[in-house]
Amino acid sequence: MKHRLMVLALSAIAATALPAQNLPSSEQVLPPGYGTLKQEDLQIALATTSLEIRFTPMDPRVINLLAPDAYTAMAALVKNNRPRIDSAAKVNAVSRPGIAFVQFYGLQPGANFDAQGLVLVFRGRLLRPIAIIPYSQKFTDGRLEPRQLVTAFYLFEEQIPVLEPFSLQYYQQGSTEWTSNRVAKINNERQRVLLRSSAGTSSTEPVPGTNAPTGTAPALGAPTR
Repeated sequence: MKHRLMVLALSAIAATALPAQNLPSSEQVLPPGYGTLKQEDLQIALATTSLEIRFTPMDPRVINLLAPDAYTAMAALVKNNRPRIDSAAKVNAVSRPGIAFVQFYGLQPGANFDAQGLVLVFRGRLLRPIAIIPYSQKFTDGRLEPRQLVTAFYLFEEQIPVLEPFSLQYYQQGSTEWTSNRVAKINNERQRVLLRSSAGTSSTEPVPGTNAPTGTAPALGAPTR
């Protein structure tokens, strides 16, 4: 009886497991429209006593994993600002910059912030932005009031390492939210998107070859300035 139960349990696991040979390569950009992730799944938050910072990598290797409505909003954000992004990259002699959308949110009156103080830490190296492109008109003021939000695009000399753990640092404050668990979730979704796109199934249908439903991610409106 115990042997029979064990066999049934292993069969159930095999039914929902994704084939290991279908793992996409680290450089492979998968087609959009098949993902189920929410914007929050790709966002890193870091807070000080006076402000909160939200960092979203705009790398197509992860942005293309968003649910369709969320992807459309984020893709339009980059497309509408592409001339400014390309111009800043050209000035810095970088052909494929890493791009992030960064939000600074005020928590206290007269909260000062230093946009240049935000850096990435990857494998013991500091990755500093080579260019910061304001999206909000008052971003360059460097000062926030409670509940005031300003945003900008951050450009880096190399791609943001979205398929490996990295951390975000703002002076003495740091965030290690982009952990191996986050990377595992992203890689699992990349594998599912590869299977869906190969089979031509939508993000609301079960992943081909499994019995597991995916569910539907809630729609996301365009980011607020």
